[in-house]
Parts: sequence; C-alpha cells; structure tokens
Amino acid sequence: MFTSILSSKKYWSSVCFIGFGFVLIFSGIEYFMQYGAGNWSSFVEERIHHGLWMRYIVSRIVGGLMYGMIMGYYFELRKRKSNR
Repeated sequence: MFTSILSSKKYWSSVCFIGFGFVLIFSGIEYFMQYGAGNWSSFVEERIHHGLWMRYIVSRIVGGLMYGMIMGYYFELRKRKSNR
C-alpha cells in the first residue's frame, strides 16, 4: 500500500497543494507573531539583507514538503481504506 500511494500522481499533487498552503499559513503566522502588522521593513532587513534569505526559503520548502507528504499520505490512506 505504501509504494502504491507514493507512486500515485494524485498523492503528489495533494502534497504540493497541502505543502504550499502550509508554507503560506505558517509564514504569515510567524511574520505577525514576530514583526507585527506593519513592520515589513524590519522583516526585509533581518531576513534578506543579513543573508538569511536562503536559509529562510529552504526551511519553508523542506517544512512544506514534509508536512505535505505526511498529511497527503494520511488522507490517501484514509480514502483507500474507506473505499475497500
């Protein structure tokens, strides 16, 4: 069952969708918790000008991919078990 789910095209499309949604929501929450609503210049100064932008982007991609893979597998497994 594991390999059939991982080889499914629908699984990978759900991984991308769920992961992208996670990145958007998580980044938004983190921004508002750390910088407040109108402090965009300090965010840009800290994340981009200090050379942390690559680490920031890679951490978002890896985190979104991991979350998407876990949740996508859970949803596909639950759907396949209910169709039996």
